[in-house]
Amino acid sequence: MDSIINELYYGNIRPVEQMGRLTPEAKAILKRLHENEDKLEESLNEQEKALLHAIQDDRLEAACIIQEKRFREAFILGARLMMEMLK
Repeated sequence: MDSIINELYYGNIRPVEQMGRLTPEAKAILKRLHENEDKLEESLNEQEKALLHAIQDDRLEAACIIQEKRFREAFILGARLMMEMLK
């Protein structure tokens, strides 16, 4: 059996895919968010829609960067906890 590091390296373990299902509360918030974005977009002209899409793209990119940083920090914390346990 390969080590966990090899499994991660070769993509056999994908933590982001194993985050679990959204709670009903989170689903409701996302649904409301999309509905409100759709309503707003319907009221905008083409230039304003382009600006809204640019904002949405930037927000998504920022969220991905933040999630990656949080994952890395949590992984490091887990490794530090393991090292302390083995002392």
